[in-house]
Amino acid sequence: MPTLLDGKVESFLALREAAAYGENLTTVWYRKVTAADSTESWESEAFTEQDQSKAIRAVKVILALADSTDSAWPIAMAAVAAAEPESVIKGVLETDALAPLVAALEDPQPFVEMLEHAGWKAAWIGPLEGVAVATAEPGVVACPQDVVLGAIASGVEAGASAGADAEAVAFAKLQACWNICLKWTWEGAPTCTGCRATWTLCGTGASDCPAGYAGQPAGNGRTDLSQCAVLCWFEGTLNCTWTRTNTKRNWDCTLCTWTQTGTTSETIYSKSTKYFNTPSGCNMPAPGTYTCPANPDNPNPGCGSPHQTQRPGGWIPGPPC
Repeated sequence: MPTLLDGKVESFLALREAAAYGENLTTVWYRKVTAADSTESWESEAFTEQDQSKAIRAVKVILALADSTDSAWPIAMAAVAAAEPESVIKGVLETDALAPLVAALEDPQPFVEMLEHAGWKAAWIGPLEGVAVATAEPGVVACPQDVVLGAIASGVEAGASAGADAEAVAFAKLQACWNICLKWTWEGAPTCTGCRATWTLCGTGASDCPAGYAGQPAGNGRTDLSQCAVLCWFEGTLNCTWTRTNTKRNWDCTLCTWTQTGTTSETIYSKSTKYFNTPSGCNMPAPGTYTCPANPDNPNPGCGSPHQTQRPGGWIPGPPC
């Protein structure tokens, strides 16, 4: 989860999705540091507090983020902030007795993951720790942490400022990393799968319709002499179901897709029209003698109806992949 200042990424907050075991670290914070010569690097910190909502509150306080950013977080923010984060070295706290050993390992991933499984205060976030991809130059790797985080930041900034495809920008910068992709989800366009409406006749006391639909005696409709017709207005609730197919790219560049369902519900208005034209002219019924039908002329507008003004919401979450 990125935080931005003036359109530039200043940090990423990595939130553990799987359940923690023992004392596992659940929130790791990567903060960009700009030196006097404008070179950029990244510092890694972690919150020992496992409640991610408190860690998010701490990040907001430290960065002095505006209240308007609260809704952007995937987890509701706690009222109390976590304690200050501690420095992290390759997935373990810098104060950990095992930190020197981990720092000296050429490939610390297996060892740190073992510590995680044992309930240690550890968190291995492989892609964000960099990948030791060898280059033609001895002792140089193509994808250290700064390169990976910098590429992801470039993607986020491109999407935020220019409306570009953030994933594509980051993906292009990560080509040398061969097995790293920006974790990204594309949401498919929603498709309406069906609608159904329930109706109440306006003017019967059970429904208060807007002024434009009022003026009809209870259950008898409204006379329109210009059309030689009686109009009966109805208030309805239109319930529609929707589906969309999402695609997710994982850190290891594998793809998965899943389908979600969502719903909309909105108030709409429609009418029935009964004409009384005859060969001899307009033969309107006597006032108060016409009985309105139970539904308007189009009782089930269906998908594609101009009545659909709401975007679908309440999407059921897809499976983890």
